[in-house]
Formats: sequence, structure tokens, C-alpha cells
Amino acid sequence: MLSPRLIAAALIGSMSFTGCTSLKTVRPVAPGEPPPRAVQSGDDVVVLTRDGASARFVVQQVDGETLIATDGRRFAGSDVVRVEREESSRPKTVGLIAAIAGGAFVIIMISVGHWLAENSQ
Repeated sequence: MLSPRLIAAALIGSMSFTGCTSLKTVRPVAPGEPPPRAVQSGDDVVVLTRDGASARFVVQQVDGETLIATDGRRFAGSDVVRVEREESSRPKTVGLIAAIAGGAFVIIMISVGHWLAENSQ
């Protein structure tokens, strides 16, 4: 019979692959156009540039059509092809909470079953 600890470890391990955030594409930026208004200081973004480079950073400041990262890197709007902003995902968060609650219920039921089996003799 499987041990409750092994089952708990498997459940916790499988739930750790679930995240509560998603990357949402903020409309494409045309040359000479300022970055999308949806991007603000403190946002965690992924930027794809015209030369194919990708960069993930936290926005320190939006200066006109330039995104400035907290590490000082600057991304001009004319060089950016796509901006994706990380957002909380309600379905993923609800799913993670449900999985944790379900896993806890299964672990408790298995533990109670083991305890009853050991103490019913």
C-alpha cells in the first residue's frame, strides 16, 4: 500500500508546476507610436525587438515611447515588435487553490483510513 507521505509528495510536486500568472500580449507597437498605455511602472513584461531579441524585465519608467527597465536598459517603441505583460490569471489561481484543497482532502482521508485500520483491531 502507498504511504500517505509518498502520495503527499506526489501531489505537492505536481501542483508546483501550476502558476497563477499568464503573459498577456499588449497590442503591437507600430514605428513612431508610443508604448501601450497598459504598460506601467512596476509591470513585469517580455519585449520582443525587431532584431528578434527577447527581454524580460520589470518596467521602472515609461518615458514617451521608451520602456526603461529597472536595470537601466532602454527599449524604444520603434524597436519593439511585441510587448507581453504578466498578469494574474483568475482561472489558474482558482485551479491551484482547488488542487491544493483536493490534495489535502485526499491526504486526510488516506491518513484517517490508515489510522482506522491500525486501531480497529
